Amino acid sequence: MERLTVTQAVRQFSDLMNRVFYQGSIVELERGNRVIARIYPVAPESPLKVKDLNVFFHELPSLNEDSESFAQDLAEIRKQVPAERNQWD
Repeated sequence: MERLTVTQAVRQFSDLMNRVFYQGSIVELERGNRVIARIYPVAPESPLKVKDLNVFFHELPSLNEDSESFAQDLAEIRKQVPAERNQWD
């Protein structure tokens, strides 16, 4: 992680913003040998909002007729394979 004084950051502001945006750099800013801020890229905002989740899940394709058979096959396999024991129990 790169560290700059506030004065250096002001003088190189455009370059600093380009490094953060294009290279994903994280830069700590210090004043008087003390970190006072951190500049880092923001994660892209999801186009899906929480209020839209119900509609999103409702519009997903449904499973075909084989899904019930598949679920039963999985249940049978799980019965045949012994459960793993946690060595810390």
